[in-house]
Amino acid sequence: MAKGIILTAAAADKARQMLQNRGTPAAAIRVGVTTAGCSGLSYKLEYADQVEEGDQVFESHGVRVVVDEKSLPVLDGTEVDFATNAFKSGFKFVNPREKERCGCGESFKI
Repeated sequence: MAKGIILTAAAADKARQMLQNRGTPAAAIRVGVTTAGCSGLSYKLEYADQVEEGDQVFESHGVRVVVDEKSLPVLDGTEVDFATNAFKSGFKFVNPREKERCGCGESFKI
């Protein structure tokens, strides 16, 4: 059975705020991977107004997280956090399957 995607409280708060600001508080957040970058895979995060066939839906801190069936084997067990520091803020992916990250940090290998 899939562990799914886990949002930290900070990530859930930010996602909830983004959905609210967008005017779609009942929508979900879609997390996936795409082929990109020098290491091969890149994380993607977008709005999910609909659940598609084959999608898995998880809930974390009251926010629904949708993952497509092709991304789930790569992302299963991943924790998504939201961090802010002096220079930038954004979502951070902590993936137990990640083996290597490119120098710029935009892509990874499993």
